[in-house]
Amino acid sequence: MPILSFLIVFVLTIFLQRWLHRHIQGFGLMLTGDSGCAVKLLFYLLLPGIILHEASHYLAAKILLVDTFGVKIGVGKVQGKKNLISLGSVGIRKTDPFRESLIGIAPFVMGLGAIWLIAGWGFDLWPNTGLSLEQIARRVGEYAYDWLTWVDLYLVFAVSTAMIPSESDREPWGPVISFLGLSVVVLFLLGWTPRVPPDLVQLARQTIDALTFALGIAVAVNGIVAVVLWIAEKLVMRLK
Repeated sequence: MPILSFLIVFVLTIFLQRWLHRHIQGFGLMLTGDSGCAVKLLFYLLLPGIILHEASHYLAAKILLVDTFGVKIGVGKVQGKKNLISLGSVGIRKTDPFRESLIGIAPFVMGLGAIWLIAGWGFDLWPNTGLSLEQIARRVGEYAYDWLTWVDLYLVFAVSTAMIPSESDREPWGPVISFLGLSVVVLFLLGWTPRVPPDLVQLARQTIDALTFALGIAVAVNGIVAVVLWIAEKLVMRLK
């Protein structure tokens, strides 16, 4: 089922993002013994993704006519939360929950778009190619001797590991989801029975397939990075 495949890769994307954030900092701490250096290692590794993340917030706010202030790219602390760090931020004027939700989810949408473009332009892999995982791996392997291939794979890693909305990005989602859910329940109670056009169903399926494709690439790349990082951690622990 397309929706099940999407949910699986989505959950894996979130899991790998959190695992990599934690272990990259842990690896940096093992090497330097300095927590500040460990955070800076994470920041510099993810810098392209962090820039895209904050630029997405900024552009979405401008498109939705919401004032912005205080754009920052760099390591800092989250206001009011002592144990949380920030790798970048965009100040957004208070607005309605719907626009705040759209601004909050913008990095995820832009990140997926960036992964599609990297896969398409870098490896001629598009969501509608219909290739199996083995064929995709073989296609990427054909470009292994081109240094730009490694740049592309690094960008997929950096973008996908920084594109998940942060806790502050998700804050306005609760009221919006509650409102939409309550509206649907009320409409059903009033006897509303939706008739979805076949073209819309097909479009939804194609959209889910495209999302699954992009997230699948992110999971594959980040999964390999996680394995390499895990091996490196074990080697450093043995040497110590």
